[in-house]
Amino acid sequence: MNISGNSRSKQDSTSDSGGISRTRQRVKVGSPKVVALTLASLLLSGAVPLALLWRVSITTSNAVNSIASVATGQVTVGTPLFSARRVPATLSNETRLGALRDSLSRLSKRLPTESCLLVDVEGRRIAALNDTKALMPASSFKLVVAAAALEVLGPDFRFTTSLRGAASGGNVAGDIWLVGGGDPLLTLGNYTSTESFPTLSPTRVENLVDGLVAAGVTSISGSVVGDESHYDAERYTPSLGLGVRSTDVGPLGGLMINDGVILSSPIKPDNPALSSAIEFTRVLIERGISVVGLPKTGTASADLPLIASVSSAPLTEVITEMLTNSDNNTAELLLKEIGFASSGQGTRVAGIAGVKTALTKLAISVDGLAMTDGSGLDRSNRVTCLTLQTLLVRDGGFGVLTSGLALAGRTGTLADLFTESPVTGIMRAKTGTLTGAKALAGVIPYSPKDGQQAVIFTLLLNGSGVSNQGAYRPIWTSLTEQLAKFSSRPNASEIAPLPAGP
Repeated sequence: MNISGNSRSKQDSTSDSGGISRTRQRVKVGSPKVVALTLASLLLSGAVPLALLWRVSITTSNAVNSIASVATGQVTVGTPLFSARRVPATLSNETRLGALRDSLSRLSKRLPTESCLLVDVEGRRIAALNDTKALMPASSFKLVVAAAALEVLGPDFRFTTSLRGAASGGNVAGDIWLVGGGDPLLTLGNYTSTESFPTLSPTRVENLVDGLVAAGVTSISGSVVGDESHYDAERYTPSLGLGVRSTDVGPLGGLMINDGVILSSPIKPDNPALSSAIEFTRVLIERGISVVGLPKTGTASADLPLIASVSSAPLTEVITEMLTNSDNNTAELLLKEIGFASSGQGTRVAGIAGVKTALTKLAISVDGLAMTDGSGLDRSNRVTCLTLQTLLVRDGGFGVLTSGLALAGRTGTLADLFTESPVTGIMRAKTGTLTGAKALAGVIPYSPKDGQQAVIFTLLLNGSGVSNQGAYRPIWTSLTEQLAKFSSRPNASEIAPLPAGP
């Protein structure tokens, strides 16, 4: 493990009378400039540990002051010339960072061979292990999609779902078209109570129905037609295992109400646009709007009049939903939206190209990046700790990206983790889990009285058995407890040279 900092060696000292005599001679006849240069050389070369100098300066300050007074006839100084207080900023850094470097060095020896770890504090890289090694990221891969989406779409971007048709005199002649815009959070009010991780910023379908009612529509002589043509019809990443299809992600489409679920059916249909048309028809009838035809799918004509529309929350909130709850459908649809915005093609492949272009524009390394999906579920995905860490560092610890992460012991995928820990209610992080892969990446804020500061870290564990609790939990606990101990104290002002005495 590469631990940042200067190498230092111990140096023995003596305090016999001969030594004192030699010290008196140097103070008496030596040039002040020479003394200052000697001091700077000793402190900055690393020849004497700063922590040792700190202790020595406390115990010997009276003796040195007395010698200086006798030799020069001048008033005593508050801080000895050879005190570590003379370089307070350096002493502060070494005092605070030294123990953390050492503990992280010990932790690195416990990590599986196929692992990487990066820790940054106040612009300094405190720990670096295998930082350019491409590893399986699992759901921490969503950080890549989030950063690219912010760059390509912008933080204020919103998805829009619309109703189109020929409405006249309270009736829609023929079909009414429910046109999807890729909104991954389009839900009915009674759906969120069924979710393991309830949608945080849902786009209410009921608001779309309200718009139809406000337009005076009471009947539809045709059918509700679900239009998902905003994206392609690829339901799943082709290489995705059968065990996670439908249960963890998909089937995907440009129109998805309730993630494609029909609440009255235990089976999720293969076509989310059809299930959306079915659910929307049911809601219309419940609101007293008659619908003659059966639900179906199709592509609306571009010249159909707009009757009503509903927009999602801003992209920043959509990203928070994705990161906090590790929402796989949201990640996959965002990937397709990146493709649509960057090339006009709402496809997974176009989205991947758009992500790589966005990262390159942001000067984020794509070395080792192998991207197959947006959710991180595919086992062929690869990314380095360096790429993920750079994204987090660039966000500064308190930006849109990191603010959208789950809060330890409180929300999302961390609600049941770190419930009795020094980081409870403090750490924000993204988890990741696949067989043979475990990830934790995020920030731990500290010293709020001294301004917003945070320890930023990325940890990827790969290898047989690492996703078992007995393997990763001790590592997670050790890492977070060590990082939680870090503080901005003592700062440079607290250990600056003391004022001179009378």
